[in-house]
Amino acid sequence: MKHIWIVLIIVLLATPGCFSEDNTPSDELTLATTTSMRDSGLLETLIPEFEKSSGYSVRYIAVGTGAALELGENGDADLLIVHSPSKELQFINKGKGIDRTPFTWNTYVLIGPKNDPAKISNVSNITDVMNRISSSESCFVSRGDESGTHAKELELWQTSNISPKGDWYLSIGQGMGAAITIAYEKDCYTLSDKGTYLHREDINLEIFEFSSEELINIYSVIRLNTEKNTQANALRDYLVNNGQEVIENYTVNGQTLFNPISDLQ
Repeated sequence: MKHIWIVLIIVLLATPGCFSEDNTPSDELTLATTTSMRDSGLLETLIPEFEKSSGYSVRYIAVGTGAALELGENGDADLLIVHSPSKELQFINKGKGIDRTPFTWNTYVLIGPKNDPAKISNVSNITDVMNRISSSESCFVSRGDESGTHAKELELWQTSNISPKGDWYLSIGQGMGAAITIAYEKDCYTLSDKGTYLHREDINLEIFEFSSEELINIYSVIRLNTEKNTQANALRDYLVNNGQEVIENYTVNGQTLFNPISDLQ
């Protein structure tokens, strides 16, 4: 019996392509993605469809955009899904990524208590909204995690000439799901992508939407130069082609969470 096991081990070691140098299966790729892709439920719909059609498997790490870009820069991911265009372009311009391809979008919304302590329900200008929250010192939850949503929140404060500080401003250093939960528990406002909030059927907060181009939230896939280029290219191609129908048909309680990129073109 010992001789049989020795022969099997020798055969496995001599078979090319079974495992990569880091002992991961050669058909598996590592995707670093935003928490909103996970927390909205979209990733759990897209990935199985891709795996079934391609034969490849995907291991994903859900973090903020800043952390995802860092994983890509350090060689700890084969492909990125991120949603902070300015940071993405800096990443590409530094030669850290091969290219950047937008593939879906939704919008940023503010969510907050039903009693609306800052009285923003009838305010259409997002700058006025941020000023009302600040001047009333209404509780606000910031992700504080260098994510795309956090970057957008800071941009909104800056555009409004506000430097948020004080007991009313809670910077938690966590993902979108946690921010929504804390906002609900503490009767606070927070900035969220619309898709993640709509997926949270356990949360009953008011949603405040604004028709402003600056609140359009574009998700892009960034290719990296790794040993898993074949697998990564296949996932990128799926997201911008067959995956568009999956994205368009993904709903919660009849509401669309994300839109195909063609809707912006």
